[in-house]
Amino acid sequence: MRKNVLIVGAGGVAHVVAHKCAMYNDILGDICIASRTRKKCEAIIESVLRKKHMKDPSRKLYSRQVNALDVPALIDLIRDTKSKIVINVGQAFINMAVMDACLETGAVYMDTAIHEEPDKVCENPPWYANYEWKRKDRFKANAQTAILGIGFDPGVVNAWCALAKKDYFDTIDTIDILDVNAGSHGKYFATNFDTEINFREFKKVWTWIDRKWVLQKVHSIRMDYDFPVVGSQPVYLTGHDELHSLSKNMDANSVRFWMGFGDHYLNVFKVLSNIG
Repeated sequence: MRKNVLIVGAGGVAHVVAHKCAMYNDILGDICIASRTRKKCEAIIESVLRKKHMKDPSRKLYSRQVNALDVPALIDLIRDTKSKIVINVGQAFINMAVMDACLETGAVYMDTAIHEEPDKVCENPPWYANYEWKRKDRFKANAQTAILGIGFDPGVVNAWCALAKKDYFDTIDTIDILDVNAGSHGKYFATNFDTEINFREFKKVWTWIDRKWVLQKVHSIRMDYDFPVVGSQPVYLTGHDELHSLSKNMDANSVRFWMGFGDHYLNVFKVLSNIG
């Protein structure tokens, strides 16, 4: 029996998820993309069809409008679409609402980023323990799956760390995650991901050093690293989602996340921060 998939959100990540799910729709079944703005969902569907990424053309790919903070509406949508898998790729503010809807319907829950409350910026760690992990017992009692952080970072990097721990190292002292983007879309200023979340992330730097949480100033610790392909790039110590799970699961003394920023980005960011 095919599972049917509900994709919540219609931004850049949802675009990628929809294309990939369509490539495996012979296994996944029908795919519904739902968001506040339905025309964004339709634009993704048009892209999938134009690129002929529907492996099984007989399956449905369609859209619905939904307010993802409205749990009863989400519950109705999951049931109406007969979705067994919900992939949450909306803004980080909706995680708990989507999780609760999944708990009510029995659907598998997946997301790519940690939950945030609109009025709380860079909360005290560990972030997952503040929200998602509080639902763990309920998912376990239901024999129900929830997978947090299924993107690249968090996601793939967590899998690599787990593989390293399992197959390659007796002990691990320090984990350094280096994230750099040397691309350019020709704009005067652009963030690497959702602008609001990006700016909220750079208020404080929580990092895991010597088995304790340490607070640092934003963009205050720099390292230059010679990467394959893109060469030497400056990276700055930054807080990030996976620190809050790897610090719990990896038994490492320190876990650090470094993100690449050019001088122009930092100058514009500083001006915007000063303006408020």
